[in-house]
Amino acid sequence: MVGFLGAVLLRLSLGDGYLRYVTSWMKWPLVATGVVLLGLTVWMLLRPAPAEDGDDHDDHGHKVPAMTWLAIVPGVIVFVASPPSLGAYLAERRADDPVAAAPDAKILPLPASDGPVDVEVAEFMWRAGVEDGSTIKDRDVRLTGFVSTDDNGNWYVTRIAIACCAADATASRVRVEDYDDAPERDSWVAVTGRWVEGTAPGGKSETAIEASSVEPREAPANTYQ
Repeated sequence: MVGFLGAVLLRLSLGDGYLRYVTSWMKWPLVATGVVLLGLTVWMLLRPAPAEDGDDHDDHGHKVPAMTWLAIVPGVIVFVASPPSLGAYLAERRADDPVAAAPDAKILPLPASDGPVDVEVAEFMWRAGVEDGSTIKDRDVRLTGFVSTDDNGNWYVTRIAIACCAADATASRVRVEDYDDAPERDSWVAVTGRWVEGTAPGGKSETAIEASSVEPREAPANTYQ
């Protein structure tokens, strides 16, 4: 069982599968843990068998409790049908969570550009909420994320961030206006447009972008910010 869990960790960490559950910096700790577990398995298989103690030896004394085998169920699930990354389902249920505060440092203007500037969804939100949105006002930006929706028929370009693992995930989303043909939920898109003045986190309305174009995108290997 120890070896099986080690194999699961190596399978996840040597590919991109681990990025569905933890941040990228945990790759090598997971690899090391998998190697250690497999090493322990080899050691247990090769070590000399303990000497039997005459008639007192109980053939049933070393059986593994049946409930212990349930520990391999998560590993089997990962091998057979690996769960997808967190997406619209979580984001739609975290819509009212507090938005991450803007950094304490001075908010720098967006770089000069002849075309749209790529901005992270969370950054776009806190830029809208400080200095009256002056750093993004009248600027063409491009937000990339997956599509989530709400009960009122609105749709959003959305990203999920994790600090350590999927258990601490938080969602950021920007409402897309003037583009009624919503793409498929959970599909990835790049939305180009301009900030809708007056919309900001914590205000009377959600942060919104007036879309000039929406283009499909492939989901990145690491879907979290």
